[in-house]
Amino acid sequence: MLSCCGLCLLLVPAEAFPWGGATHAYFASELTQGRLNDQEVYGALAPDLFNLDIDFPHYAFSVSQTHRHLTKLKREARRQGLDAFAFGFVSHNERWGADRKAHRNRGNGQTSYVLSKSGLLASQLRPSLQTLLEEAGVPFAFLLADRVSVELSHTLVEMAIDVMIKRNEGPGIGFKILHSAQERPASIQDLLIASYGKPLARYMAISEEEAGDVIREAETEFQQLMIQYGGNLVQEESEACRRLADQGAGLMRGLLESATGKEVPVTAEFIADSLTQAMRLVEEDYAPEIESTLVYLKRHLDSSRYLRRVLRRAEE
Repeated sequence: MLSCCGLCLLLVPAEAFPWGGATHAYFASELTQGRLNDQEVYGALAPDLFNLDIDFPHYAFSVSQTHRHLTKLKREARRQGLDAFAFGFVSHNERWGADRKAHRNRGNGQTSYVLSKSGLLASQLRPSLQTLLEEAGVPFAFLLADRVSVELSHTLVEMAIDVMIKRNEGPGIGFKILHSAQERPASIQDLLIASYGKPLARYMAISEEEAGDVIREAETEFQQLMIQYGGNLVQEESEACRRLADQGAGLMRGLLESATGKEVPVTAEFIADSLTQAMRLVEEDYAPEIESTLVYLKRHLDSSRYLRRVLRRAEE
């Protein structure tokens, strides 16, 4: 039987994560053109720090906080000298940032780019996933395969776009992610706790100290994940894809075991082949979507007093 926690894990809306890490890092880097330090890159990644948190009584609330509630973080970042981190964090946001643009339909009844591509990939992956689940003895495999194929396809399309970014727009993006995660100040955890600890404590009915521990644990895990992800993208493309497949297969096996209580043999070869399919789906037309998102963000940069103030202070 599926555990309650595991079932929730597989019912997380795929559209919650519309862009991959390298894509967010690329947006932040392009917005500032090197005028801030590299913590802007880690800031652009950090709103997704709860992505792997399967303690779902607070999952949706936590994600909403980091993607939509920015006022206190901006204020605390200024006080703690972490404006560069906050700039990247704000660029990611759901209210008007990169995630907001990605969630909007493209008009004429078309869904957003990532969801459209992941829908195509999901139909290709579903039969193989159902076979894997059935062979592992997972009950109702035909139902679970639908959801798993959607979630996996969404992640793979994001990853494929990240590889395209590395190939064409930002060859050094892997190093930027790796370095920013390795060198992120420990005080960033204090900033996140000051910004989100109280509302999380109220929501979870726990002490502020306990809420702080939840945030520290999530950020530590996320930092290590980004070090690994950046390190993968530093490699030559074929090796990067191989390492990304290894990382993805390990994560997928862990998520499925949490959800089903079964060991589902998702191999790196299966993920690598699926990533290749995703890359074929996006390589011809991802660039206009990236460019339109960047234009959208630059327009908000021009109109945001906060973002313009951060850049002006950096140049003084």
